[in-house]
Amino acid sequence: MNTRSETPTPSGPVRTCVGCRKRASRSALVRLVLDAAARVVVDPGRSAPGRGAWLHPSRECLDLALRRRAFPRALHAAGPVDTDAVGEWFDRNAPAAPDAPEENESSTKKAGWKPMGTR
Repeated sequence: MNTRSETPTPSGPVRTCVGCRKRASRSALVRLVLDAAARVVVDPGRSAPGRGAWLHPSRECLDLALRRRAFPRALHAAGPVDTDAVGEWFDRNAPAAPDAPEENESSTKKAGWKPMGTR
């Protein structure tokens, strides 16, 4: 019996988003690091020294990470960290979230129809 997941894995390095906890390829995520002043900043080149945290480039994942207090834990920070610079970066660069339906929503509900009964 195969115990591996049947979902396809991305080619190349795979990282976990600290916001939604979903795995994605390194190229699909944004790397965040701590600077000397204990501020979380975006690492655009993905090569800054130190421990990094990975996040999808969406405001929803950032909000989840902030709510879960994931940055101090993921970056092994001794105390609270300043995330203002990351919020500003996401406000400028994150793509707007489309009004996507839920994954398991039926096509009938997507079309705005009420499901028919069987009788």
